[in-house]
Amino acid sequence: MLATTLPFKHIQPVDPEHLVGDKIQPGTPLFGIVWINPHRVSGTPCFYGTRVPIKNLFDSLAAGETLEDFLDGFEGVTREQALAVLDLASDDLVDDLGRL
Repeated sequence: MLATTLPFKHIQPVDPEHLVGDKIQPGTPLFGIVWINPHRVSGTPCFYGTRVPIKNLFDSLAAGETLEDFLDGFEGVTREQALAVLDLASDDLVDDLGRL
């Protein structure tokens, strides 16, 4: 669950100009995990502090790669961020199934 992965031990600082227009601002639960900005990768949700789309993690795992392979291939994404995204996806799936 997300609560077990937060707060992050260390959120990489970025220039404040990179947060202008971002949908996820400091103080929100997803800050440090994901950022979404229409001026960055056409608004695609990316790992915070990178231009790596979140979808790349799921594509890599679906292709049979390990989490280590993904992290080695996408510099800047932390293990902490990747695990938090997987936790969020898992929680949402379990919640959705519980509503059936």
